[in-house]
Amino acid sequence: MITRMPEIKNKNQKLGILKLIRKTIKKNSETILAIFLIFMIVLVVTIEIRVNRLSWQLERYTEESVKNNENMVNKFENLVKELEKYQKVKIGRDQFTEIYMQLQELTGMISNEVKREFYITKAVGIISKNNSTLDSKSIYEISKTIYEESVRYNFNPLLLTAIIKIESNFDPKAVSDSYAYGLFQVRRFIAQELAENVGIKWEGAEKTLFDPVKNIKIGVYYLSMLNRDFNDLKTAIIAYNQGPYAVQERLTNNQELPDNYVNKVLDYYANLRGFSLEEMQNEIKATD
Repeated sequence: MITRMPEIKNKNQKLGILKLIRKTIKKNSETILAIFLIFMIVLVVTIEIRVNRLSWQLERYTEESVKNNENMVNKFENLVKELEKYQKVKIGRDQFTEIYMQLQELTGMISNEVKREFYITKAVGIISKNNSTLDSKSIYEISKTIYEESVRYNFNPLLLTAIIKIESNFDPKAVSDSYAYGLFQVRRFIAQELAENVGIKWEGAEKTLFDPVKNIKIGVYYLSMLNRDFNDLKTAIIAYNQGPYAVQERLTNNQELPDNYVNKVLDYYANLRGFSLEEMQNEIKATD
């Protein structure tokens, strides 16, 4: 009996301490709740600050990534131009080798995926700036289709972007006085045949040509036909605007072709590429 008494005493002490703690908590419950709420507020604010900081860092990284990709693509294209220019004149073997090696190095660095991301991202920015009524999904689909069709027909995506800018200012529902529809302002009287040639089901002018993806596919295909027939990109762009028969008639009669429209396209294209209009016209002549 004597040995068990300390245990009972200890138990009574523990019970007393627990009662005291409960009494203290009950008495100071409002203070404890206030402290808990302050702690939660501080925690939420801290988390929000960290999330904002991460968002800012991600946005900055994305901007730097796009800028780096743009610089890389421009350097690549400049080297291609240099190589084409040097092919037309006699240069030393060492000089040609140096240019070729730089070109090979950049080719390895710029994968098709990087170029795709660069051009689509650039088109998204251009379209968003010019047409605030389009939703982000539509803008991305338009940008992606521009890139895909440029690859299909061997055009620079920024040239196609420039033509759409001048034709419709990126309005998929645009209609001209001459009944040209959509982004590429495809004329109704030739649209059905063009659509069938690229495997697009014809469902009437508005339903077919107001669809941005279908309109781009038809428009770029038509431009590629004109480029093939006239074997000159600048003339093809004029024919896209004036009509191939009117252009052919002028050429047959040795008349000058109107250049107001094509200069608008090339000026905007040059601006997107960071060139002057004269440099852009010289580049187009070199690639014909």
